[in-house]
Amino acid sequence: MNAITVKRTIVRRTRPQRLATRQSFRELARPYLAGESAVEFTIEALLFAVIVAMSAWPIFAVASALSEFVQRAPA
Repeated sequence: MNAITVKRTIVRRTRPQRLATRQSFRELARPYLAGESAVEFTIEALLFAVIVAMSAWPIFAVASALSEFVQRAPA
């Protein structure tokens, strides 16, 4: 029987290196977000809010119906 040995090098990042990674991501995202106009962002945020509201409404309707069902159920 042959055994396969895999050697891995685990690199542990120190705290300043993690912060540098986050800063580079911010620097990467900044030009993209700067190119998007405030009007487009507002429209997309409103559409997102509408979608979330439409998704949450059935959940609340079911919770209300279950509450009513439990209250009317014979003990």
